Amino acid sequence: MELLILIALIILNGVFAMSEMALVSSRKFKLENLKKKGSPSAKAALQLIDNPTRFLSTVQIGITLIGVLLGIFSGESITKDLKNLILKIDFLAAYANQIAVSASVIIITYFSIVVGELFPKKLGMSFPESITLVVAKPMNLLSKIASPFVWLLSVSNNLLAKIFKIDDHVDHSVSEEEIVSMVKESAQGGEILNIEQDIVERVFELGDRKANALYTPKSDMIIFDTQDSWEDIRNKIKDGKHSAYPVCENNNIDNILGIVIIKDLFLASNASDFKVSNYIKEPLYFNETTKAYQVLHQFKKTKNHYGIVIDEYGSVKGIITLNDLIDELVGDTTHDEEKNPEIKKIATNTWIVDAGMDIYDFLDYFNKEEEEEHINNQYNTVAGYIINNTNNLPQVGDELHIHNLKYYILEKNGQRISKVKVQK
Repeated sequence: MELLILIALIILNGVFAMSEMALVSSRKFKLENLKKKGSPSAKAALQLIDNPTRFLSTVQIGITLIGVLLGIFSGESITKDLKNLILKIDFLAAYANQIAVSASVIIITYFSIVVGELFPKKLGMSFPESITLVVAKPMNLLSKIASPFVWLLSVSNNLLAKIFKIDDHVDHSVSEEEIVSMVKESAQGGEILNIEQDIVERVFELGDRKANALYTPKSDMIIFDTQDSWEDIRNKIKDGKHSAYPVCENNNIDNILGIVIIKDLFLASNASDFKVSNYIKEPLYFNETTKAYQVLHQFKKTKNHYGIVIDEYGSVKGIITLNDLIDELVGDTTHDEEKNPEIKKIATNTWIVDAGMDIYDFLDYFNKEEEEEHINNQYNTVAGYIINNTNNLPQVGDELHIHNLKYYILEKNGQRISKVKVQK
């Protein structure tokens, strides 16, 4: 009989330990979703989560009471039975009492730890929400039954918390870093696809980007002039990949009149009376420090998906489109060089890199994400990164060492670095 009581107490202790771990490990948003669907167990669980002192006091009362009962039923009959067995062994008979007591303590302690603590807690961590839904109502009932003791413990606990200035209200909000970490864990566990992980991470990266990190720079822009003929336009766009082109007057790029959307020109004829100014549309204008999400908001609000980026003096810096934002969100989910023309691997640990490549994409490619914290708003490309880490303007043939990577300047277009070789 005593043995059965011991087993029951150990199992009951395990139930309390499992309940505590399950409730602490449960994700609140999952329980809230179940509550919205009408689950009474989820409602009870949320009541316990919102009042942790009451719940923890109930659990502690249960565990302490079980500990006391285990002390009362400490296995006296087990000790006697073991002692009788040991007495039958002649050379151990003289130490039968000591051995029996030690053995019973070890056995009870072992099962109390494994069955009463470790395994139940592992179950609670492995299936937190499922177990929480099962134990929430019984725990709520127990807390009501033990309410006088719970009240006393709660008051005592709150008093100590106030003395030591401990805030009882836990912030359950999830930070950006925690969300990214959860997404990574889910991807590693196979719960979401890698491409989904990539997109979620890019959403947060986009929130930190500004227009000057996403636009097509002025030096790479193909512009139309108001005096361009149909043939001039065709020659400019035949090798182009853009969906819209700025139109200026007298080839003055700082005097942009508007933009022309390439699909509108499909309706144009090659007649001599063709005028590109007939197809001009008013673009949006953004300061180069405008946040990417603000640009996206304006695109959605105005249904105009093209913008001119200017600096504080009103000088044109580049053009930004909805496609630029989409590319930033979707990106390339692999490091396959054939799918990334800005980086080409030519040998082991050696790459040819377009110096106009986005610096964030470059650092991600070489697993240098920790360097992203040191990027300032003064540069957005590999070329800018190199110049920012040197004391002078590098020349063709120069070799530079920056954060465990070697950079060789291969090409320059005027004073602009256009191509570099990178080695690990």
